[in-house]
Amino acid sequence: MADATTTTQDEDVLVIPEETAADFPELVSMIKASHSMDDEERQYWVDVLPIMADDQIENLQDILDNEKKQISDANKTYQEGMQSATQEAVNTFDAEAYKEKKRMRLEAESTHEVEEREREENLLAELENL
Repeated sequence: MADATTTTQDEDVLVIPEETAADFPELVSMIKASHSMDDEERQYWVDVLPIMADDQIENLQDILDNEKKQISDANKTYQEGMQSATQEAVNTFDAEAYKEKKRMRLEAESTHEVEEREREENLLAELENL
C-alpha cells in the first residue's frame, strides 16, 4: 500500500492511511495508545475518522482524553497508595522482632531436620531387623 502507513502492534497490524495520519495525527496517536480498545476497534476508528463529523471527532477526542486522564489518575492513586503502604511498613517494622522470628524459624527447621533424620534412622534400623 503506497498510500498507507502500517503500524505493528505486537503481532497485529494497524493500517493507517497517510492522509488520515496527516489530517488527524494527535487523534491517531490517541487511538493507538488507547487501553480500552483492541486492535479491531482501533482499526475501525482509524477507518471512520475521515468521514466523521466535527462534533463526532470532538466527542471521540474527549472520550480518549478522559480515558487517558482516568488512567493517569489511577496510576497516581496507586503510586500514592504504594508509597503510603511502604512508609507504614517502614514505620511499623521491628528489626528485633524480625530477627527473633527468623531465629525461631531457623531453630524450628533445625529441630525438624534432626527429628526427621532420627525417624529415617529408626525406619532403616527396623527394615534391617526384618
